[in-house]
Amino acid sequence: MSSWREDSSSKATSIRMVVVLSFLLLGLCAVVGRVYYLQAIAHDELVERQSPVDRSVTFTPRRGSILDRNGTELAVTVKAPSVHVRPRAIPDDRRAEVAAALSSILDIDREKVMGRLNPKRRFAWIKRQISPELAKKIEDLELPGVAITQEHKRYYPQESLAGQILGFVGIDGNGLEGLERSLEATLAGTKSKVVGQRDARGRVIMSGQIPKFETFEGHTVELTIDERIQRVAQDALQEQVDKYSAKGGYAIVLDVKTGEILAMANTPEFDPNKFREYKSKDWRLRPVTDTFEPGSVVKPLVLASALQEKTVNLDTRFDCEGGRIKIGRYTIRDSHAHDVLNSAEVVQVSSNICAYKIAQTIGKEQTYDYLRAFGFGARTELGVRGEQPGLVWPPDRWAEVSFANIAFGQGFTATPLQVTTSIGSIANGGMLMRPRLIKRVIDRDGGVVKQPTPQLVRQIVSPEVARQTAYAMSLVTREGGTAKQAAMDNFTVAGKTGTAQKVNPETRRYDSKMWVASFVGFLPAERPEIAIAVMVDEPQRIHYGGVVAAPAFKKIALEAVHVLGILPVPASKRFHKPSQDEVAAVAAAVEDEEQVFDLGVTLLEDSAPAPRRDDGGQSVPDLMGLTARQAILRARKVGALPEVHGWGRVVAQRPEAGSSLAEGERIVIDLLPPSQETMIADEPAAGAVQ
Repeated sequence: MSSWREDSSSKATSIRMVVVLSFLLLGLCAVVGRVYYLQAIAHDELVERQSPVDRSVTFTPRRGSILDRNGTELAVTVKAPSVHVRPRAIPDDRRAEVAAALSSILDIDREKVMGRLNPKRRFAWIKRQISPELAKKIEDLELPGVAITQEHKRYYPQESLAGQILGFVGIDGNGLEGLERSLEATLAGTKSKVVGQRDARGRVIMSGQIPKFETFEGHTVELTIDERIQRVAQDALQEQVDKYSAKGGYAIVLDVKTGEILAMANTPEFDPNKFREYKSKDWRLRPVTDTFEPGSVVKPLVLASALQEKTVNLDTRFDCEGGRIKIGRYTIRDSHAHDVLNSAEVVQVSSNICAYKIAQTIGKEQTYDYLRAFGFGARTELGVRGEQPGLVWPPDRWAEVSFANIAFGQGFTATPLQVTTSIGSIANGGMLMRPRLIKRVIDRDGGVVKQPTPQLVRQIVSPEVARQTAYAMSLVTREGGTAKQAAMDNFTVAGKTGTAQKVNPETRRYDSKMWVASFVGFLPAERPEIAIAVMVDEPQRIHYGGVVAAPAFKKIALEAVHVLGILPVPASKRFHKPSQDEVAAVAAAVEDEEQVFDLGVTLLEDSAPAPRRDDGGQSVPDLMGLTARQAILRARKVGALPEVHGWGRVVAQRPEAGSSLAEGERIVIDLLPPSQETMIADEPAAGAVQ
């Protein structure tokens, strides 16, 4: 009995040992299996979920806005929902359901969505930057593995207004065209990386200091464009293009004193919100990328060159050969036959033959030099992509008939912007200003980061020559001129028509059916403030600039004088033909001044003492009545930066004399020649704030 009990106990002990050993063996197998799983199967996932110290998170800054000169928003960044998925979080039995729902709501091919739900992928975009309404529908379905992320989207609230100037950005927020691309570094800001860690669930724990948003957020850019003038320019241009079934057109409005572009339009228009719906050629800012032969609009420049060289005056008379002149085997014609014209009348009636004869008085070399001085054949350095320099062949390649053609604007090419700035230099007393689109750059708090100042390129002709040329141009809009449709009540308009024949790219010859009709002018002619250029490419039926382009010029000018508050010159002070005594007096005044705008000139010391306040600080000196040279020296003596507008003697200054002056502060000085000083007795000074 006892033996049986001992055998039973021993057997039970053995069983227990086997059970224990089995559990231990199973546990060991489980551990080995788990180790194998972690090391082999789940290795990649664990590596992704581990928390290395050097893991970083990139913060993408908000893109800065683009505004017009008055703060109107032209390009802004808004939040837009985007749909993404994490395919591994979608159960296999619901994958088809999720694909069908997303395909239906977002109008995407179902098979394409299924491809993005492949469980081998950890993340996939379904559709980016959708409407809030669609995002709400998706959120309400609560689909597994589907999420909505808020991204930044570029929006252009004025739609096609200044579309080619602004350009556009891609889906990832990078500038691709226009100012969006050329100002990418300014608008986009700086991406910032912050060191962080991830916990076991993949959540980010920042170990570094998060930067303040203002340290990397994009800056806002204020343009020189005025939204109101830009809109009228686009509408007026489009109206003429439609009326004459033209291929396209250009319009530019320029502040002649500062070089600021107030409007720059071209057709066809372009809405950057829908850039994918347009062809790439529609994205181009044509006033700087397209070139053409400018035609008769250059005749005032030829006259100014000859006046500057003193080979002609406004009364010099030329034989117009009855409207036809033979040069070798070629014949040059005028649109209307004339017998004899003086220099001013050559511009008024736009005689090709006499323009050639004026150019002959200075010769090929000087004609070429002046064309280059007026900016032809070189980029204006506006700062936009694709700007073309145009082409002016050197004079040793000019045959005599080529010389004749160049004298009336054929045989060389230019951009619409070059034509505008060259005529603008006549309006600005012979000074060519560098055109610009950027008024200033500001940060998110309104602090000024950058504020470009007007840049003088060169003084081409003297102020008295510019004034005489402006007088000749004013005849164009009067009785007997070629652009009476550009005339305005209460303002004298100085301008010039152009009707340039185009070369047919197929035949490589001038085509009698292909023209560019243009009108370029400025106002008020006696005290110019703005220049406006309108060009219509290949108008049908009628191709004269005075008929096709001048009406658009007038509509733009009417809006511009209203928006800018430009005051008309009193009738008694408007242009009349200057007498020889007046011309001599102005010339003497200028010779006494020297060319103070030449940045390399050495100025004499001014003996006037620098004014000081009672506390010993500097005060703004009284500059009224001084010559430009004297005013500049006196301003520099007190540590101020003089900004000179015009020529002659000082008629206005800002700030006023006696006010407190900070070191390096700018003093704005307005000057007028002796013959014009009386004009401002009963009206505000040029450039004064109204």
